[in-house]
Amino acid sequence: MNQNQQGSTFNNSNPKIGGWLIVPAFGLILSAIFVLISISTEIIPVFTAVPFSDLSGQLRIYLVVDVVLNALLLIFIIVVAVLFFKRRRIVPKLMISLYFINLLFVLGDHFLFMSLNEVQWIFGVIQGVAACLVWIPYFLVSKRVKTTFVV
Repeated sequence: MNQNQQGSTFNNSNPKIGGWLIVPAFGLILSAIFVLISISTEIIPVFTAVPFSDLSGQLRIYLVVDVVLNALLLIFIIVVAVLFFKRRRIVPKLMISLYFINLLFVLGDHFLFMSLNEVQWIFGVIQGVAACLVWIPYFLVSKRVKTTFVV
Protein backbone atom coordinates (compact mmCIF):
# COMPACT_ATOMS: atom_id res chain seq x y z
CA MET A 1 0.00 0.00 0.00
CA ASN A 2 1.12 3.52 -0.84
CA GLN A 3 -0.12 6.90 0.27
CA ASN A 4 -1.04 9.73 -2.04
CA GLN A 5 -0.90 13.47 -1.23
CA GLN A 6 -4.16 13.49 0.74
CA GLY A 7 -3.04 10.61 2.91
CA SER A 8 -5.55 8.08 1.60
CA THR A 9 -4.34 4.68 0.52
CA PHE A 10 -4.54 2.90 -2.79
CA ASN A 11 -3.49 -0.53 -3.95
CA ASN A 12 -1.03 -0.79 -6.85
CA SER A 13 -2.21 -4.33 -7.60
CA ASN A 14 -5.52 -2.96 -8.96
CA PRO A 15 -4.51 -0.12 -11.26
CA LYS A 16 -7.00 2.31 -12.69
CA ILE A 17 -7.69 2.34 -16.39
CA GLY A 18 -4.58 3.82 -17.93
CA GLY A 19 -1.71 3.09 -20.25
CA TRP A 20 -2.78 1.49 -23.50
CA LEU A 21 -6.24 0.77 -22.05
CA ILE A 22 -7.07 4.42 -22.70
CA VAL A 23 -7.20 3.62 -26.45
CA PRO A 24 -9.97 0.95 -26.26
CA ALA A 25 -11.79 3.08 -23.65
CA PHE A 26 -11.83 5.98 -26.09
CA GLY A 27 -12.78 3.55 -28.87
CA LEU A 28 -15.83 2.36 -26.93
CA ILE A 29 -17.09 5.90 -26.53
CA LEU A 30 -16.46 6.71 -30.20
CA SER A 31 -18.10 3.47 -31.32
CA ALA A 32 -21.31 4.32 -29.48
CA ILE A 33 -21.29 7.80 -31.02
CA PHE A 34 -20.64 6.44 -34.54
CA VAL A 35 -23.46 3.89 -34.28
CA LEU A 36 -25.85 6.63 -33.14
CA ILE A 37 -24.73 8.86 -36.02
CA SER A 38 -25.16 5.97 -38.46
CA ILE A 39 -28.68 5.27 -37.25
CA SER A 40 -29.70 8.93 -37.31
CA THR A 41 -28.11 9.92 -40.64
CA GLU A 42 -28.32 6.76 -42.75
CA ILE A 43 -31.19 4.61 -41.52
CA ILE A 44 -33.86 6.90 -40.04
CA PRO A 45 -33.90 9.26 -43.07
CA VAL A 46 -34.87 6.32 -45.31
CA PHE A 47 -37.86 5.58 -43.07
CA THR A 48 -38.97 9.21 -43.15
CA ALA A 49 -38.32 9.87 -46.87
CA VAL A 50 -40.49 7.09 -48.30
CA PRO A 51 -43.50 5.32 -46.78
CA PHE A 52 -42.41 1.91 -45.55
CA SER A 53 -45.12 0.22 -47.61
CA ASP A 54 -43.66 1.73 -50.81
CA LEU A 55 -40.30 0.06 -50.29
CA SER A 56 -39.45 -3.21 -52.01
CA GLY A 57 -39.57 -6.35 -49.89
CA GLN A 58 -35.80 -6.78 -49.94
CA LEU A 59 -35.18 -3.16 -48.92
CA ARG A 60 -37.73 -3.43 -46.11
CA ILE A 61 -36.01 -6.54 -44.77
CA TYR A 62 -32.61 -4.85 -45.05
CA LEU A 63 -33.79 -1.75 -43.17
CA VAL A 64 -35.47 -3.70 -40.38
CA VAL A 65 -32.45 -5.99 -39.96
CA ASP A 66 -30.09 -3.00 -40.10
CA VAL A 67 -32.04 -1.10 -37.44
CA VAL A 68 -32.30 -4.13 -35.15
CA LEU A 69 -28.62 -5.08 -35.51
CA ASN A 70 -27.42 -1.50 -35.02
CA ALA A 71 -29.65 -1.11 -31.96
CA LEU A 72 -28.33 -4.37 -30.51
CA LEU A 73 -24.75 -3.32 -31.29
CA LEU A 74 -25.32 0.03 -29.59
CA ILE A 75 -26.75 -1.67 -26.49
CA PHE A 76 -23.83 -4.12 -26.42
CA ILE A 77 -21.28 -1.28 -26.75
CA ILE A 78 -22.94 0.65 -23.92
CA VAL A 79 -23.01 -2.44 -21.66
CA VAL A 80 -19.34 -3.18 -22.43
CA ALA A 81 -18.40 0.46 -21.81
CA VAL A 82 -20.17 0.54 -18.44
CA LEU A 83 -18.52 -2.71 -17.37
CA PHE A 84 -15.17 -1.49 -18.76
CA PHE A 85 -15.22 1.62 -16.58
CA LYS A 86 -16.35 -0.43 -13.59
CA ARG A 87 -13.32 -2.68 -14.30
CA ARG A 88 -15.34 -5.92 -14.29
CA ARG A 89 -13.59 -9.24 -14.76
CA ILE A 90 -15.73 -10.16 -17.80
CA VAL A 91 -14.54 -7.15 -19.83
CA PRO A 92 -11.61 -8.81 -21.67
CA LYS A 93 -13.95 -11.48 -23.06
CA LEU A 94 -16.55 -8.87 -23.98
CA MET A 95 -13.97 -6.68 -25.71
CA ILE A 96 -12.69 -9.64 -27.74
CA SER A 97 -16.30 -10.43 -28.69
CA LEU A 98 -16.90 -6.82 -29.66
CA TYR A 99 -13.88 -6.73 -31.97
CA PHE A 100 -15.07 -9.92 -33.71
CA ILE A 101 -18.65 -8.63 -33.94
CA ASN A 102 -17.51 -5.36 -35.51
CA LEU A 103 -15.53 -7.28 -38.15
CA LEU A 104 -18.49 -9.59 -38.79
CA PHE A 105 -20.77 -6.56 -39.21
CA VAL A 106 -18.55 -5.16 -41.96
CA LEU A 107 -18.24 -8.51 -43.72
CA GLY A 108 -21.90 -9.41 -43.31
CA ASP A 109 -23.20 -6.04 -44.42
CA HIS A 110 -21.16 -6.25 -47.61
CA PHE A 111 -21.81 -9.87 -48.51
CA LEU A 112 -25.46 -10.05 -47.48
CA PHE A 113 -26.68 -6.65 -48.57
CA MET A 114 -23.92 -5.18 -50.79
CA SER A 115 -24.57 -1.87 -49.05
CA LEU A 116 -21.01 -0.59 -48.88
CA ASN A 117 -19.03 0.55 -51.86
CA GLU A 118 -15.72 -1.24 -52.43
CA VAL A 119 -13.53 1.48 -50.92
CA GLN A 120 -15.64 1.70 -47.75
CA TRP A 121 -15.72 -2.07 -47.50
CA ILE A 122 -11.95 -2.51 -47.94
CA PHE A 123 -11.28 0.24 -45.39
CA GLY A 124 -13.74 -1.36 -42.94
CA VAL A 125 -12.18 -4.80 -43.36
CA ILE A 126 -8.64 -3.45 -42.90
CA GLN A 127 -9.74 -1.49 -39.85
CA GLY A 128 -11.58 -4.48 -38.36
CA VAL A 129 -8.75 -6.94 -39.01
CA ALA A 130 -6.17 -4.50 -37.62
CA ALA A 131 -8.24 -3.97 -34.47
CA CYS A 132 -8.55 -7.74 -34.01
CA LEU A 133 -4.83 -8.31 -34.59
CA VAL A 134 -3.80 -5.61 -32.12
CA TRP A 135 -6.40 -5.66 -29.36
CA ILE A 136 -7.41 -9.31 -29.05
CA PRO A 137 -3.86 -10.42 -28.17
CA TYR A 138 -3.54 -7.41 -25.87
CA PHE A 139 -6.68 -8.37 -23.95
CA LEU A 140 -5.52 -11.99 -23.80
CA VAL A 141 -1.95 -11.53 -22.53
CA SER A 142 -1.55 -8.06 -21.03
CA LYS A 143 -0.60 -7.96 -17.37
CA ARG A 144 -2.30 -4.59 -17.05
CA VAL A 145 -5.58 -6.07 -18.32
CA LYS A 146 -5.30 -8.95 -15.86
CA THR A 147 -4.69 -6.58 -12.94
CA THR A 148 -7.18 -3.88 -13.98
CA PHE A 149 -10.32 -5.93 -14.63
CA VAL A 150 -10.65 -7.78 -11.34
CA VAL A 151 -13.95 -6.65 -9.83
